[in-house]
Amino acid sequence: MDRRRAWYSLVLLAGLAVGLACSGGDETPAPPSGVETPKAGGTLVMGSISDVDSWNEYISQQSFAQFLLRRVYLRLAEQKPGPLSHPDGYEPSLAESWEASEDGLALTFRLREASWSDGTPIRAEDVRFTWQAQTSEHVPWIGADSKTRIRDVEVVDARTVRFHFDGAYPYQFIDAVEGGILPEHVFGQVPFERWKDHDWLTARVGSGPFVPSTHRPGEQMELVRNEHYYREGRPYLDRVVVRVVPDISNLITQLRSGEIDYLENIPLRDAHRLGEDERLEVVPFDYANYEFIGWNGAKPPFDDADVRRALTMAIDRQALVDELMAGHAKVGTGPAPSSWWGADTSLEPLPYDPQKARAILREHGYATAEGESGKKLNVTILTNAGNRTRESALVKIQSHLYKVGVDASIQPLEMRTMRGQVVSGEFDGYLGGWVFAGKIDLRGLFASAATPPNGMNIVSYSNADVDASFDRLAEVDRWEAMPEILADIQTRIAADQPYSFLYESRRVAAHSTSLAGVRIDVPSDPLIHLADYWVR
Repeated sequence: MDRRRAWYSLVLLAGLAVGLACSGGDETPAPPSGVETPKAGGTLVMGSISDVDSWNEYISQQSFAQFLLRRVYLRLAEQKPGPLSHPDGYEPSLAESWEASEDGLALTFRLREASWSDGTPIRAEDVRFTWQAQTSEHVPWIGADSKTRIRDVEVVDARTVRFHFDGAYPYQFIDAVEGGILPEHVFGQVPFERWKDHDWLTARVGSGPFVPSTHRPGEQMELVRNEHYYREGRPYLDRVVVRVVPDISNLITQLRSGEIDYLENIPLRDAHRLGEDERLEVVPFDYANYEFIGWNGAKPPFDDADVRRALTMAIDRQALVDELMAGHAKVGTGPAPSSWWGADTSLEPLPYDPQKARAILREHGYATAEGESGKKLNVTILTNAGNRTRESALVKIQSHLYKVGVDASIQPLEMRTMRGQVVSGEFDGYLGGWVFAGKIDLRGLFASAATPPNGMNIVSYSNADVDASFDRLAEVDRWEAMPEILADIQTRIAADQPYSFLYESRRVAAHSTSLAGVRIDVPSDPLIHLADYWVR
């Protein structure tokens, strides 16, 4: 896993909120009981706690910006609803068809007849140019690792492009279609070495349903309908306005007052209250993530799997789900999110068993109660300051560990400071989380050789059998051969508990009855159906 992508994922779980408001008239009618015909026109006002950091997805490192830019620059193919990252789980977008070569070393894409928003035809040269940008040393794209095995991108003719790979492997298709295609006739005017500092709002040309129009940083941005979008009759909306409001409580207030009609990533503590408002519908949806406490495997006693298992069994993870997540989560089982196609769904979480945890700790010479002989186990657990859910979870975990004689100190730190301490190995444990999008690289998280700066094995986990399975996995050339090896890897890691796997949370959206067409069925891209939203 590329280190930029991995830490980007960790930051995401600190909290992202997106709000939408729509205006189609002065009144907000109740939805009719029958089937409705979508209505064109109107303005959708979105609220976000985050501003867009760049209008170029290969420069942006901010998730909300990425969601918007996917509506501006289409990919060759888009993920279908279903398990995350399934190699067969994509449908046409800019490409209308594709075909693999007999030797498995090439993928040929046929582009649909479509135009950029300025009327210029979309060409195979745009695809090759985009690959050159994605792989340029001057372009700090967080997904650049997805292109490392693509040897060349060949222009066959104006609408046909062929990807050449250094070998056959299961994720060839996913790697090929990762990233939006850029218009060479616009972006090619700026040398790659100047991309980081260029004002990309001036590039008001796209292939998706919307194109950027204006942006006042820290205040508001606007996207307008792309009249050349290839889907006839889409988008329904004329404009999408984004107002930057860096306060989730403020957004929730606006949602309840009707100023905002859609809010995504609502804090779980507020979901029940919003669900009681008859003007709103609360929609929980799956999200590929999990929260964990990572134990420093380079530091005794956390280098002992028995001790790590004891710490996990001492934590009442179901209580965390019930008390902090309002039921919108489930106890974590292992190193892969359950929504991933390669997850081993047969894994069961370690039980909550304080008695067994105490027995293991006693065997290792630790006192588990006052007056008991043995040394005291003291741990300091870091987390990022300002994440109220994590801080609340640690207060409860502190109490759980105390019941088995473990004295846990909580140390909230600013995210950059925490990241520096964790990467340098200056920690006992830390409460963090991974958010997954695209393919999932467990090797980058858990292989012995993937400790920083070579990967994101921050906890210095090491297991020779797991490493051997990773090597076997690297030799597989068909995705159908992966599940058995992946199951072995996940089973061994779950048994070793380099993380105390806490829970997988769901996200919650809510929208008013004035907004129709809302669907969230691709969790890694919640705005994927924005072209189908319409105002009643």
